[in-house]
Amino acid sequence: MAFYLSLLQPHFKHIEIGVTLTSLWSGCGSIIECRLDNVPCVIKAIKIPSHINHPKIKQSEFALKRKQQSYNVEYNFYKHYSQHLPKTANSIECVSAINCGDEYALVFKNFTQFGFTQASSLHLKPIIKWLAHFHAFNLNKQHDELWGQGCYWHLNTRPDEFNALMSNPNNEFDIKVVAKKLAYQLEHAKYKTLIHGDAKLANFAVNSNNEIRGYDFQYTGAGVGIVDVMYFMTSCFSCEELYAHAENELAYYFDELEHALALHQPDITVHAVTNEWKALWPAAWADFHRFLAGWSPEHYKINSYMHEQVVRWFKTNN
Repeated sequence: MAFYLSLLQPHFKHIEIGVTLTSLWSGCGSIIECRLDNVPCVIKAIKIPSHINHPKIKQSEFALKRKQQSYNVEYNFYKHYSQHLPKTANSIECVSAINCGDEYALVFKNFTQFGFTQASSLHLKPIIKWLAHFHAFNLNKQHDELWGQGCYWHLNTRPDEFNALMSNPNNEFDIKVVAKKLAYQLEHAKYKTLIHGDAKLANFAVNSNNEIRGYDFQYTGAGVGIVDVMYFMTSCFSCEELYAHAENELAYYFDELEHALALHQPDITVHAVTNEWKALWPAAWADFHRFLAGWSPEHYKINSYMHEQVVRWFKTNN
């Protein structure tokens, strides 16, 4: 019997298991279609193996605990946070979040049966608007049981990649030398919010009214909103497209953020938030570059636009 059935049985009277849609990252479980009490659902069934088999991640106790914690964070997000989100920054609907030891069953309404499909490059602005409202709604709130620092690549959570990062003392733009300074800047910003932490295009659904729903909240935690925006752009723009569109999309994000802050945080000085986050745009790129350069130095996301932002940060901060 599949392990997740024993998790489901106390919560649902009628369980019909359908096809397995996909496997989770590195053998950590599966996504399964089903009908539960006659409602079309999808189960994210999670059971983390004792060994992570990934070509670019060194097997270590630290890496294993990071992955274990990521699923615990996702469970906590759907259990305690997702139901409070505003309609303008909602997640896919979680019917039940179930945990027993190292096993999890996250049960969602099957969004494809309720008018939603996987978002595409046609939906960039609705997703950017979603991010603005998600960040504004969660500004300066306590986020217990999630990551103390959101995103999967920040310095404290990536010691193996930092150790693998090549240093060049003769290069005035040596990212390894300034890694701690970069991390401190982002971690100690005055205005922190809840960031999605893995805000790539593939983690959003959309309906015919351009309503967006986010999912895969494994790396959600405290941070500056601009980190999500940077990472989102890396998921949908090539280097040439970044040069063509990044500035306009960034301006759109801040316009939407101003509106969202006025709605969700009427006592906040809007420009104090936007000015701080605008100044951190190069820092977000430089910090992600630090991770990629240690994790996968030939990664396609390391491009001339990213290098320009890194140089911009150095010239402003050194």
